Amino acid sequence: MMPKPNKHDELRLLVNSRHPIITVETAEEERFELLLMELAAELAVPLYEWSVTKGLSKYHGAAIYNTEQPEQALANIPLIQGDAIFLLKDFARYCDNDRICRRLRDLAEKFRTVRRAIVISAASLELPAELTSEAAPFQLGLPTAEELLPGVKRVLAETNREQHIPVSLDVAGMSQVARNLCGLSEEEAIRTLRMCILSRGKADAGLLDDVLDAKRQALKSDGLIETVRRDASFGDVAGLKRLREWIAKRKSALTPEGQRFGLVPPKGILITGVQGCGKSLAARAVAGEWGFELARLDAGALYDKFVGESEKKLHKALELAQKLAPMVLWIDEIEKAFASAGSSGDADAGLSQRLLATLLTWMQDRESGVFLAATSNNITVLPPEMMRKGRFDEIFFVDLPDAEVRAALFQLHLKKRGRDVTAFDLARLATGSAGFSGAEIEQVIVAGLYSAFAQKQQLTTDVLLSEIRATQPLSVTRAEEVESIRQWAKTRAAPAD
Repeated sequence: MMPKPNKHDELRLLVNSRHPIITVETAEEERFELLLMELAAELAVPLYEWSVTKGLSKYHGAAIYNTEQPEQALANIPLIQGDAIFLLKDFARYCDNDRICRRLRDLAEKFRTVRRAIVISAASLELPAELTSEAAPFQLGLPTAEELLPGVKRVLAETNREQHIPVSLDVAGMSQVARNLCGLSEEEAIRTLRMCILSRGKADAGLLDDVLDAKRQALKSDGLIETVRRDASFGDVAGLKRLREWIAKRKSALTPEGQRFGLVPPKGILITGVQGCGKSLAARAVAGEWGFELARLDAGALYDKFVGESEKKLHKALELAQKLAPMVLWIDEIEKAFASAGSSGDADAGLSQRLLATLLTWMQDRESGVFLAATSNNITVLPPEMMRKGRFDEIFFVDLPDAEVRAALFQLHLKKRGRDVTAFDLARLATGSAGFSGAEIEQVIVAGLYSAFAQKQQLTTDVLLSEIRATQPLSVTRAEEVESIRQWAKTRAAPAD
């Protein structure tokens, strides 16, 4: 397998391929300028820059007279001879003007046969349809750990020199700090690191966790994906024996020994089944078992009223997930976002179909390191493209727990609440709660604690049995729906237990 080209290589390929217009949507203007400057130096091509405040000039040189206005700048570009790269900052906002759009198209026509490229950059940009076909988009992406490491070392040295903060991290520790900052822009990463160092008062091993916590908060405010603290493993889950075994076996593919043996890292699983039977907990438990980062993608929040923005949100979220690798990307109730994609798409003007296409392309082509754990309460509404082999490694069905698992669930939840399990008749509780889901069993214990406290007595088996008799489980109130899900899973999914 050929190594994936880095951003420098990708940009060089676009310029050398005679793309007349290249668009770059990024808030990291300074980082992109540095990349473009390095490429121009390597190709021995002069770099020009334009902004509405400074006009057109050779990079860091004096501005050409009277080029502040966009049309004037475009009029001067043909007067500059030879190969060149022209960086136009925030220029897309002026392209709705007919004259400016026409001038750009005329330049593009001439630039196709020479190594001259116009690069339009902005934090957010959208070109008119006439220019979109002429433009090649370049994704700068987020910085890698290797790109962040020099900044980490610089901040550690600065805070040690200026604030006299002791640094006890070795080279490996500094590299881990850089990895923990992945998922943030370069400026955000440096700001986050400096804040953590100043708050902690020292740069020691504890800084690694501080940086991770600060990054989780920063990403939460961004609204794309939310990193979640690993708070579950399969020790917190009762039953699901086959799912546990499957996850345990696949862990070996994540080791160097397994990969040398030829094991392929797993891509993901889809967990469906009866509501309240632990699907979400099982998905989160994978991260705990493997020691991966865990992030939640809120599929329902992807929808945006502006055309094209929803797809950009999803693309950024998936790109961010790749930067956080190794990680488990958890999508809860995936049908909420993609159910409409299975229809004609008229309900949302095709938006769900476009989102689905973006997700499926990523699922098929993504690099290893991101394991997708999706859950669904109603898998029958998902489009068939999502169920095709190669999208998910396996589809697991989680059924209502049997008597043995119900006893284990009572034991698990009683222990969590500090109760002596030997004081309860687990067999009677398991028998009495036939048809109950794991969530319903937990609520029986919660309700029992309230009842016992109100009656000024200890929680007992009889109190819990009384709460069981007062509860109508989902398997009774929605019996037809539960049976329908079971019938679907018989030939289409692997039993999780």
